[in-house]
Amino acid sequence: MKIGASVWFGHRPFEAKFEELLNMGFDYFEIALDYPFPERADELEKTLKDYGVQPAFHAPLDMLLACPRDEVFRASMKVLENCLRFAGKFETLYFNFHAMHFSPTFIFPEVRKDGIRNIEKAINFAVEYSKNAGFEVCLENDQFFMEEFVLGDVKLTLDIGHFAIDSHRLGRDYREALRNFAEKYGSRIIALHVHDFSFATMSDHLPLGTGELDANLLKWLMEKLKPKFALLEIFWKNMKFSMNFADSKDLERSLEFLKSIRV
Repeated sequence: MKIGASVWFGHRPFEAKFEELLNMGFDYFEIALDYPFPERADELEKTLKDYGVQPAFHAPLDMLLACPRDEVFRASMKVLENCLRFAGKFETLYFNFHAMHFSPTFIFPEVRKDGIRNIEKAINFAVEYSKNAGFEVCLENDQFFMEEFVLGDVKLTLDIGHFAIDSHRLGRDYREALRNFAEKYGSRIIALHVHDFSFATMSDHLPLGTGELDANLLKWLMEKLKPKFALLEIFWKNMKFSMNFADSKDLERSLEFLKSIRV
């Protein structure tokens, strides 16, 4: 299992960030393609090629691929195609994306079917493109995720913190729900997004060992799923609403925590 770290526009200069993460012992980087990437990514592209690393990519969060409004969906598909083309320049490990919509009317079946129709088109396009380019495409769970979105040959990224927070919001025991999900979709799950979370503040993307993540459950997931990749997606030092970003020490301690329970 390769262990990765998140890289985004805010980590420039990339050469210094790559050096830091490689020296910590990370195996790969999952790079967020939020604006202005991939259109203005000369520094990122040069650094990736100079270091010869195999990256993964996280699609931008302003793509609304499950949107039932066709005009928005078509614009999102253009962004998706640009991002996949960029990923195809490298020995990419996987390409991770969300199926979002921000449509309040999605609760109605006649609207939902239009959104599912669109996400199916996006998935089929992305999977076919990735097969030719030589990398996997993974759909990540989030607050918009529905099992109806698991279509075609798409693989899955299981984000543990998202899953726990969403389960808690719905009044469910996240441990039981997470085990059931892993049992059902284990053959599709190739990547884990790992971070801690707090139900008190409904925050996730926290350093490991600082919140309510059950370490035994994390160990069970790694044993059960045997994922190819585990990304430490650590953004915040305590809670996301504080805008107090995690630092290198938080990331290093989280890496040590994960390695201590790695299968």
